Amino acid sequence: AAAGQPVLPGRDALAATIAPLAGAAAETMREATKHAERAASRLLACGGPEALERLGLSAVAVAIETYRGGEAIIPAVWHAWLALVLTRLRVRDDAWARMDPEHCDAHRRLWTDLVRRAQPGYVAAPASLLAVTAWQGGDGALANIALDRALADDPAYSMAILLRHLLDAGVPPSAAA
Repeated sequence: AAAGQPVLPGRDALAATIAPLAGAAAETMREATKHAERAASRLLACGGPEALERLGLSAVAVAIETYRGGEAIIPAVWHAWLALVLTRLRVRDDAWARMDPEHCDAHRRLWTDLVRRAQPGYVAAPASLLAVTAWQGGDGALANIALDRALADDPAYSMAILLRHLLDAGVPPSAAA
């Protein structure tokens, strides 16, 4: 409360802040994800994995700078594209390396927006990135809930497993810098 964050009544209320969208918004994201998958297939066929990764690295950099500037990305297709390109380890790891604790609040907004919108099969990376930023900000509860979302999407997701081990071991957020 002193930091200006809302005080939630419990873990379920916190989990609801990163729950998947429902209704028309969820349908919009399903359609946007199909569109992103078709675009990625065409790109892979024409330019190979390197072309997809180049565009993915650029999209992640733009999204991070947009949120650091206090804005947000709006079109559903942007969210779907980000979730898709984050399945590429090079893109995900580049995003991870950009998680500067100085911009923790902006990063938390970005990954929360993406976790809520990502479709099944695309949640693990943004949820793990949300866990990193929550941990950096000292919010272990949110970090653990984000890891629950990541591991529900992909029980073998190595980044989420690594972060879970770090949190379970009590490694302090200062180690994330």
